Amino acid sequence: MTDEYSPRKRRRRRIDGDTCHCCTKQVPFCWTCTCGFAICPDCFTENKWGMSNGPTWICPDCERVHLME
Repeated sequence: MTDEYSPRKRRRRRIDGDTCHCCTKQVPFCWTCTCGFAICPDCFTENKWGMSNGPTWICPDCERVHLME
């Protein structure tokens, strides 16, 4: 093989976690949208009545529907 082919770069998980847009805390996990909105599980349970119907949740910024996987 020649040197012109480089190995594939792999995505690495962020060690520091995410920042919740509601409480602005640094948490290890957030539900995130492709628009960049992120919400921690604690804030999500507080606002679940307006964002979710169970298996899906709606981003309050861009109104995209996401499955809870």
